[in-house]
Amino acid sequence: MNESLNRALRSNSASLLAPLFDWRLWTTLGWLDMVQTYRRTSLGPWWITANLAVFVIAMTYVYGALFGIPTKEYSAYLLGGMIAWYWVSALLAEVGNAFINYTYFIRSTSIAKAQLVWATVYKQLLTFLHNSAIVIVYIVVGVIPLNFHTLAIIPAVALLFLLSIPTTAIAAILFARYRDLQRFIGSAVIIVMMLTPVFWKPDMMVGWRSAFVELNPFHYLIELIRRPLLGQPVDLTTYAVVIGLTVLAWLVGGRVFRRYQSYVIFWV
Repeated sequence: MNESLNRALRSNSASLLAPLFDWRLWTTLGWLDMVQTYRRTSLGPWWITANLAVFVIAMTYVYGALFGIPTKEYSAYLLGGMIAWYWVSALLAEVGNAFINYTYFIRSTSIAKAQLVWATVYKQLLTFLHNSAIVIVYIVVGVIPLNFHTLAIIPAVALLFLLSIPTTAIAAILFARYRDLQRFIGSAVIIVMMLTPVFWKPDMMVGWRSAFVELNPFHYLIELIRRPLLGQPVDLTTYAVVIGLTVLAWLVGGRVFRRYQSYVIFWV
């Protein structure tokens, strides 16, 4: 039965699950895309990590003082939030360029478009791993504890990876078809960031303003990653919301991808 499933998925290029059994291609594409982005630079992909480190240090001394939060505590909180936000914000503004960035492959080869979706998500995973190097430094110097709850980062990353695949498929099709959408969402990202507890803590919102936390799906995505990075437990509500979003994304994304992926070649 497993062999039959494997053959069916391999032969169906319209399936978003097809690359699962051909991981060498999309991992190679994602890695080469990362290398190409930072080609001929001194630090390569580590520039992302360096930028994050400088940002966290600078913002800690400003927002930590404004919010009256101890420097050590706020620095760790902001670092965890920004590492998560880099991936979450990419789901809004960056991954939608998947087909546009791979226009050459789409026009000149018969590569399955699902491979390009997985390659784009894999690049986000590589960025996450680079940024997580700072967390290791924080653990070594004693700013962040290393404990049993830290292990929750493994299922958290796996869950976010799974959510990113259909989300990327939908965004890539929409961005390829409607080019103005990319600029509109790019402008809206900063607003979403300010309304999501990345810099500020959820308990700072009281009364009706708590809706900015409770009804904000991006808050749960941030918490899914940030809390394990800080050695804190992830509550069941966060898991429930993210799993629900993942199931919904696959139901919608799988159908949208099968329906419209063949039109992409006319749009890029």
